[in-house]
This record gives sequence, structure tokens and C-alpha cells, in this order.
Amino acid sequence: MSVRGRRAIGLAAACAAAGCLAGAPAPVQAGTPKPKVVTVADFYFGPSSVKIRKGGKVKWVWASTNVEPHDVHLKSGPKKLKKRGTYSTKTTAVTNAKFVHAFPTPGTYRFICTIHPTKMKMTVTVKK
Repeated sequence: MSVRGRRAIGLAAACAAAGCLAGAPAPVQAGTPKPKVVTVADFYFGPSSVKIRKGGKVKWVWASTNVEPHDVHLKSGPKKLKKRGTYSTKTTAVTNAKFVHAFPTPGTYRFICTIHPTKMKMTVTVKK
């Protein structure tokens, strides 16, 4: 076998071992849970309470049937919570909006819609 042939075989073997063949699936990180999804609908968050582990995420999705604007605003959270402002949306939306946030600090988080604060309330509980 020629030197070129041995190099080609060696390169193909190395590539296969590294997983760089076309169509090879990307590795999946074990233990990375999907975000808990909360619907932001006219006058309610659904569900109104979610529990996640430290580092987990919540994804708020505005319902396509909404006719009223809504936001997500952190009313209260753990005392040692940093960057509180990042836990609230910056604007309001009626439909076609999403807001995702990770929760690295264990504790209880209470959210409201500032436009409908007496009707739209929810809790995120983050466990260690």
C-alpha cells in the first residue's frame, strides 16, 4: 500500500474516532432538563406554580389567543438574589413573545403581570 493510501486510512480512522463523520449526531448533555414552560394568557399564568432545581430554567410563552398586553415581573425573590432586574421582561406583549430565565439561586420567586397584578400571579420554587 502506498504512503498516500495509509495516510487516507489513518485520517479516516481518526475522523471516525472523533465523531466527525457527516450526519453524526451532536452529543447530548446528560442531566440538562428542558425549561419548565409557563403560558402567559389573558389574566393568568399557567401553571401558577412551578418547581425546578438550582440552575433550571423557566420559559414564559405568550398565548396566541391573547387580546390584552402582559409582562412578567419579579415581585419578590431570595434575599441573596443578584441582578433582580434581569428576572423581569423589559416590555409588554400581547402575543408572539417568549422570556426564558435561569434560576441559579435557590428560594421562592413570586411573579406578577404589572398590568393585571391582582389576577396574574405565579410562584417559582427553586430547590438545591
